[in-house]
Amino acid sequence: MSQLLKNTPSEVSNYLKSMDSYDDPCFMLISLEKDITPFIDMIETEVDSEKPYDKTSIQLTEKLYFISLDCTYETMLNILAKLHKGMNELKMNIHISVFRHNCLGEPEQTFLWCGMLLNEVKEEFGGNSGHKVNDFQDRQNWPGIKKYMA
Repeated sequence: MSQLLKNTPSEVSNYLKSMDSYDDPCFMLISLEKDITPFIDMIETEVDSEKPYDKTSIQLTEKLYFISLDCTYETMLNILAKLHKGMNELKMNIHISVFRHNCLGEPEQTFLWCGMLLNEVKEEFGGNSGHKVNDFQDRQNWPGIKKYMA
């Protein structure tokens, strides 16, 4: 489980339970080094500018934000680039993990894996901005889920 998330927040759990059995959104966790609240409008504007098919956003903690995106792989990459660029312009470090849910799996498990992936981002990039993506739509670079299954 994520060091950042000791359990699945109830608002996220309710959202995950409402998902349709064919949904395969990208779960995105965004972490800033300070209070994320003043930056939420900017984050939402950047995400919306890429016109995802659907989006659910939930602030988890003062420094952690969750977005579920129904979008293509390319749209998700564009969103990542815009978020990094926007925060870089503000001289703010941002850590992002993206884990696409496979409709054959359990949404809560995918959410927890996204938290684990965010821990990997924080460990790898430390005081610098960075992101990691686990998206089966990118067959050439997909790292799989084996290490999360342990």
